[in-house]
Order: sequence, then structure tokens, then C-alpha cells
Amino acid sequence: ALENEMEIPLPEKKDKYSGQFKLRVPKALHKLLSQHAKQEGISMNQYCVYLLTRNDALNAK
Repeated sequence: ALENEMEIPLPEKKDKYSGQFKLRVPKALHKLLSQHAKQEGISMNQYCVYLLTRNDALNAK
């Protein structure tokens, strides 16, 4: 491409959102989230995603 003077496009940027973030919570809240997730039979991660999605959907404009 360089020899033929062809334009070489720059690589596209990867998504700037990895889908991960760390969140520090009080131990008591951690315990409650863990217990509720266990009662629902899902991981704490899935439970927290559910809660965040539900709350975000309720507040969407």
C-alpha cells in the first residue's frame, strides 16, 4: 500500500468502556447484597447488575 501511495486508515479505537468497574461498599451492604443474591440463586454480580439496570430504567427520561 505504501509503495502504491495508497492511504492506510488508522486502526479504530477499541471501546473505551470495558464493562468493568470497582465499587467499594460498606461491609454491611456487601453482606446484604450477597445474601439477597444467594436467595435469588444468582451471582452477586448478576444481582447488582439487575439492581442497577432496574434503577436506571425507573429513572430514564
